Amino acid sequence: MPLFRRKIRTEFPENPEIPTTPTNYPYGLCIKTEAGYFLIRANSRFRIMSERAVESWNFNRIIPSSEAAVKHIKITSKVGFRDGTIINDMATGKHYLISKNLKRHITSPDVFEKYGLNWEDVLLVSSQEVAYHEDGEVLN
Repeated sequence: MPLFRRKIRTEFPENPEIPTTPTNYPYGLCIKTEAGYFLIRANSRFRIMSERAVESWNFNRIIPSSEAAVKHIKITSKVGFRDGTIINDMATGKHYLISKNLKRHITSPDVFEKYGLNWEDVLLVSSQEVAYHEDGEVLN
């Protein structure tokens, strides 16, 4: 059965001190501000399109921040689901594997066995989240 929601790991102190002065976060961290979730890459911020997409990245920790602390870091793009994520469009029932940022339609349950995919790793997502990724080759 597809997962609708996984728990995001956010083990913070009860009242974490959230920076409000310009902060340069290291490459690869995920931060959450009042404007949403962002992946820090090469002096830029990539908006993560949804909380379910954040879950697919399996971040060990999501750092609380503020827009004031990162307003000097330009938002350059958005990111969707991490490569290797299996998503299920709840509107159509279609399954996709995200690969090279493309969605690859899984046409048969045999594909799961062929590639060693696990049904328990499927994320149930909206059609809007699926549409973020362009079509890639069909997996059959």
